[in-house]
Amino acid sequence: MKSNEYLNKIIQGDTLTVLKTLPDEIVDVGVTSPPYNKGENQKGWLVRNVKYSGATDRLPEDLYQKNQIEVLDEIYRITKPGGSFFYNHKIRWERGELLHPMDWLRKTRWVVRQEIIWDRMIAANIRGWRFWQVEERIYWLYKPKGKN
Repeated sequence: MKSNEYLNKIIQGDTLTVLKTLPDEIVDVGVTSPPYNKGENQKGWLVRNVKYSGATDRLPEDLYQKNQIEVLDEIYRITKPGGSFFYNHKIRWERGELLHPMDWLRKTRWVVRQEIIWDRMIAANIRGWRFWQVEERIYWLYKPKGKN
């Protein structure tokens, strides 16, 4: 397909597989909120009804981060020089360990232009062991013009 054949199209499929079929440098700007790898079928009123079909949100952390890097690098490839990509992700905690999106964003080809803190103002602090997470991060990623 030619670049203009992708205009106004919805393409469904595995993200990495589909991205690899797209031509280079066809996107000016993109936005995503990927799976956070928080697990599925968890207990608790906020997540007990989360169901997945044909995908998982529970990968070993190293595989999750590797996949995020691969996806982001493919998005970099299909983005035009001077283009931007906005990547929404949370800071996560697993067994007391902080997992920050910058851990894998720094391993991509992107230049992190800005970290935007989105105060969602959705909850009071009801946890006794740490503050309730009421913010998310939006990373403005940039593909420089010229040699990288």
